[in-house]
Amino acid sequence: MERVTNRARYRMTRSGTLRRTLFAIAGLALAAPSLCFLYYSVRLIHVNLTASPEDAAAHRTVGMLVGAIAFPIAAFIFRLLSFFLFKRALPPPRS
Repeated sequence: MERVTNRARYRMTRSGTLRRTLFAIAGLALAAPSLCFLYYSVRLIHVNLTASPEDAAAHRTVGMLVGAIAFPIAAFIFRLLSFFLFKRALPPPRS
């Protein structure tokens, strides 16, 4: 059995805490674009469903159709990355 000194234990704990903090900050930084893309996806659906047929036809452009596909995909990807980073930020389970 290898003996761990107090200095080595302090370094391991501190670097682990720093790493978990950085993962949490990165997860939070990727959660913000996910929420933004989610908001614009819901807004796009709302505009399409509540607009009159004439207004909806005026707003349906190529950009709107691309956004209807790209925004939900981007929201899902950012949410997935954020989830994995938050998962890494959790402390390891104690046995």
